[in-house]
Amino acid sequence: MPDKRRPRAATPTSAEDALLLLQSQALAKEEAAKMKGEMLTRFLKDKLAKEERSSALNLHKLSTQWRAVLRETKDKELRQDIEILSQTFARVMDCKDSVIESLATDLEEAEEQHAQALRSHLHNIDRLLQLQRSRLTCLEEGFGAQLEALKKEFEAERYGEGQQWHPLAVL
Repeated sequence: MPDKRRPRAATPTSAEDALLLLQSQALAKEEAAKMKGEMLTRFLKDKLAKEERSSALNLHKLSTQWRAVLRETKDKELRQDIEILSQTFARVMDCKDSVIESLATDLEEAEEQHAQALRSHLHNIDRLLQLQRSRLTCLEEGFGAQLEALKKEFEAERYGEGQQWHPLAVL
């Protein structure tokens, strides 16, 4: 910037004044260049700070969007896994239900067979008891008949031989 104390229209009168004028103009140019450099540096620093803030913000937005995409992908994967596990669980439950039903049927059949075997066994025991009773009755009747015959024979021998009875004769 030109010196404000001196008027612009004034021309240097001497060599010293010309030199001073050139020095002041050079100094003014140098100061102007320095100020211009500082302004440029400040502008670039501000621009860099703004760019860093913008970059950080964009990076945050990008991370947020990336996380959302990853969440969505993971959500789909987990839902598919849950669906697969649900179907597998349903198949396993169906298999176990059919096994339970089969075992229940087998148990009912086994109980029915046991009941039938028990009835058959009890019927056979009743028949054996009836057979034993009839044998016992036959044996008792036979014993009774033999006893009667022996009594009659004994009585006949006792009264027939004249009253000689011997205790060993009965045996």
